[in-house]
Amino acid sequence: MRGSLCHLHRLHDSTSQETRESQRRSRLLSVYPAENRYHSSCCSKFCGLHCHCLPGSWCSRRGPHQDCLGKQYPQLQCAFCRVEGYFRQLWRQPPFDEEFSDIDFSRLYDRPEHSGPVPGPSQQHSSTGKDLEAMTERTTKAPTPELRSTDATEFVPPASRACPICGNKLQGPMPTSLRGPTQSCTWKELQDVFLSDLVGTGPSRLSDMKDFCIEFGPSCGGVTCSFSPRGIEEAMCTARASHAPKKSPTKEVSFVKECKLEASNCDEETAEWKAPNPFAKDLHGTAIVILAHNRENELRSCLGSLLAMPEASLFRLHVSLDDPAAFTMMEGCAKRVAAAHNMDVEIWKASARVADPEVHNQEVIKWFGMNTGKIAHHYWVAFERAFMDKKFEAAVFVEEDLVFSPDFLALFRSTAGLLEQDPSLWCISGWNDFGFKGTASDPCRLLRTTYFPGLGFLLTRKAWLQIREEWPIAPTMGWDYWMRVAFRTFDKECIIPEVSRTHHAAAKGSSVTSAKQLRLFEAMAFADIPSSCVVAEPCNHFGNVSYLLSQEYEAWLRETIADAPKISVVELKQKVPHKVGTQMPSLLHVVPFLREEFNGLAEAAGLLPRNTKGSIPADLRSEHYGVMAGKLVNQRIPLLLVDKRSSRGYLHREDQLRLDPGYEVVAGARGLSCDEVCKLRGSSCDKMQLFFLNDCNLLRKHFPCEAGCAHQVGKELPVYVPDEFQPTYRQCLLTFISPMNCEAKHSSTSRLCACRLIRTTTTL
Repeated sequence: MRGSLCHLHRLHDSTSQETRESQRRSRLLSVYPAENRYHSSCCSKFCGLHCHCLPGSWCSRRGPHQDCLGKQYPQLQCAFCRVEGYFRQLWRQPPFDEEFSDIDFSRLYDRPEHSGPVPGPSQQHSSTGKDLEAMTERTTKAPTPELRSTDATEFVPPASRACPICGNKLQGPMPTSLRGPTQSCTWKELQDVFLSDLVGTGPSRLSDMKDFCIEFGPSCGGVTCSFSPRGIEEAMCTARASHAPKKSPTKEVSFVKECKLEASNCDEETAEWKAPNPFAKDLHGTAIVILAHNRENELRSCLGSLLAMPEASLFRLHVSLDDPAAFTMMEGCAKRVAAAHNMDVEIWKASARVADPEVHNQEVIKWFGMNTGKIAHHYWVAFERAFMDKKFEAAVFVEEDLVFSPDFLALFRSTAGLLEQDPSLWCISGWNDFGFKGTASDPCRLLRTTYFPGLGFLLTRKAWLQIREEWPIAPTMGWDYWMRVAFRTFDKECIIPEVSRTHHAAAKGSSVTSAKQLRLFEAMAFADIPSSCVVAEPCNHFGNVSYLLSQEYEAWLRETIADAPKISVVELKQKVPHKVGTQMPSLLHVVPFLREEFNGLAEAAGLLPRNTKGSIPADLRSEHYGVMAGKLVNQRIPLLLVDKRSSRGYLHREDQLRLDPGYEVVAGARGLSCDEVCKLRGSSCDKMQLFFLNDCNLLRKHFPCEAGCAHQVGKELPVYVPDEFQPTYRQCLLTFISPMNCEAKHSSTSRLCACRLIRTTTTL
């Protein structure tokens, strides 16, 4: 494994080096029998600088031959040399003493242990008071690190390769390539105890709560049930975060969850695993660009997480910096971490935006100095450097406060070919804005979204050549919101995973500024599936991804919506406080809704964790033309929320809303409300029709929009800005957030209005 597996930590002194080397060699020799070991000279000869084995150390392999396989199988031999380096890293001291140094990112990507059949989830054990005492001691002494797989597992050498959990067979009303359960869980029953910290919603029956707890992942430690004289199956239970039992005064019963990742040998399933993936690309030489400001610890964490992936060796690493005061510190950090993983890193330095008073008004110049303006400029510089100066055909962009799932790069390698074959796709992202624990649980399912996600994405040069022509001088609500406008304007989409492959590691940042926001990001599901891909072979980690092509995706979505039972917004809210006897059928349900109803139904649909309302803007995220995947969490019922105003017309005709043909679209004069604009025509305005006018292409039909379109918040949107003193001068502004009304007006803007048709005129 290039990088973390080959890195030799710097030693503090020769004595400690000899001691640790002796310990390392003893342990290595105990792991591999003599017939499966080879001297480091063999590794060094054929692996070169990619793997540094100390003289006198051993690298290992599995197989019947007794001679060095370097000449005949140089890549294979180098891989085994890297295994030896892996053990060296585990048994030596970490290179850094600062924050984040205690997180061993290389072990996050270990293959799961598989030493025989794994007990099924139905197996349970009863415990006595001694068991409780022992369990409490174990949970106290051995906490699970937050940024690791759910269970600590031992490394399995490459010869025992774990099969992908995603196959070539698609199934379900929402397509997935998931073969089956990704983990096996056992439950330890404990009498007269409870687990603390409620997670998700509830209560419900024990079997439902166990399933829910498994879906919730490592954030759910078990289930606690109230005492019931009719037996445990009649008791009401809730999922709990804690693994540590506490004495219950009310005779509660708890079930502590212990899960283990599934694993198997791919040689037994070669037919399916080796099936070609026509959309796979190795992405060799593709750029990874980390945008960083001045947070050294976060950058170290980000680089450590990224470079621990073997597939990182395929990419060219770049760190783009935008804070001159921190250039030296951040460049030194990046180079040290990259060198520790035997990787090269190129440092880019973005200079500050230079204002031109002849071109930029005072409000624009002021915006350049704000955080939003600085971040937008940094992204512009990074995009330009990657695509215009370096001429990369594709690049992966991440920020310094992110860490990554083991299969983060496998996501891009498995799907990049889709961007070449489907012109409606512009990017692939590792982030799902609505991928919350309990709602997002399928690690194989991928989705299409018109809502640009950011936070770890691959963008193509072809897309940038079109985007850069529209990039405004001042995207005042942020570069990412402007990207969302651009994607919708050009009718483009991104591929995203149901379960996110990126995660915020920092407690503070441009996207995390409050305790509520921190709770929101902590509620995000984060995949912990090892990558099944290797550097030298095509990547088929996500199995069959053909359903993501536009025509196929539309076909299954329309069929699913047409066949699924419907549930109204009112009925959905009533189902949240789950009552005995009100269990819905375990089928996907469709929820027709209006945009203005979303705030009130988001939590009920599993698209907003409890106690986080108001932490982020209430726009429709991760949506595909108004369709979002949610879940009635307490009953584990999958949902498709479908906007009645969707331009794709997914719902039955009686459930759809369209622009009333009895209204006309009118461009108002500056400073007038829509009520005033329509009154001048002897007509009236209807705010329900304004939702259909909230579109860049429609604004361009009625206003010049010389500076393009952008997102904004305000009561009078959508508008055109003819005021030369505004930072949004000559922009057409629409909104993903603000409600519509006819009364609002602003002295700097001209409104686009919907007026009732009084006399014969040209309609839209």
